[in-house]
Amino acid sequence: MSSFMQYLFAGLSTGAVYALIAIGWVLIFNVSGVLNLAQGELLMIGGLVFAWLAIHTELPMIAGLVLGIAAAVGVAVVLDVAAVRRVKSHDLVPLILVTLGASFALREIGRLVFGADSMRHDYLVGGAPINVLGASLLPQAVLTWGIVAVVVAGLWLFFRHTLYGKAMIACSDDPVGAQASGISPTRMRTIAFGISGALAGLGGALIISLTSLAWDGGTMIGLKGFIAAAFGGLGRYEGAVVGGLTLGLLEAFGAGYVSSAYKDVFSLGLLVVLLLLRPQGLLGGRVITS
Repeated sequence: MSSFMQYLFAGLSTGAVYALIAIGWVLIFNVSGVLNLAQGELLMIGGLVFAWLAIHTELPMIAGLVLGIAAAVGVAVVLDVAAVRRVKSHDLVPLILVTLGASFALREIGRLVFGADSMRHDYLVGGAPINVLGASLLPQAVLTWGIVAVVVAGLWLFFRHTLYGKAMIACSDDPVGAQASGISPTRMRTIAFGISGALAGLGGALIISLTSLAWDGGTMIGLKGFIAAAFGGLGRYEGAVVGGLTLGLLEAFGAGYVSSAYKDVFSLGLLVVLLLLRPQGLLGGRVITS
């Protein structure tokens, strides 16, 4: 039972981060139909900026966290304005190629700026572990769950009770009708990129407090965020949360009871099974078209 609970806590912690990244994927795809393949690199930027500031400066931790998130938001907005917006075609393939090129470029920039070595930050919150049925529950894990819960609740309120949130939903449901009503899909997409960058930056700060992160470490995490989004149903925010937690638990229990060497295999295997058996996702979602 103690091992089971330990794997459960670990899976929920990493799964919560995957859920943040998955929500970012869903948000951009819903508003604009774009699959942002640089989502993992935004996480890398947020996490490494946060850790670098903690190591090399005397800024308070909260200030470093805010600056790390701000860096990811800035890069995401620049990506949309300087690259995605320049693509005249509305087909999916050119947009994917643009974000793929941005992913390669951001990785190399990360290697040049932060170096090739991985970085790690101390837990965002200290304190003695809590014993639960023989397993150790770290306060850091509880903080991660709480942050993700607050973010999910905040996004729900944003989309249901704010003008910009309702405008983004309108762009998702009917872009032509939204534009005819005076809503700018281009502006909404930029806002979506900014929010997605904030989620990725926050995810980077959380993940670098759980494990080490290097310049190329965001790619796989970003891919897992996509797998989580696809599992829940690409286009469904609640599905992104379910998918993220499911993927985190699958990895944790697979690593614990089978082998940690196959942790990434479980994620990719889930994607293959999903595409074969239920390509629309667990809860159903929008279909990706060119």
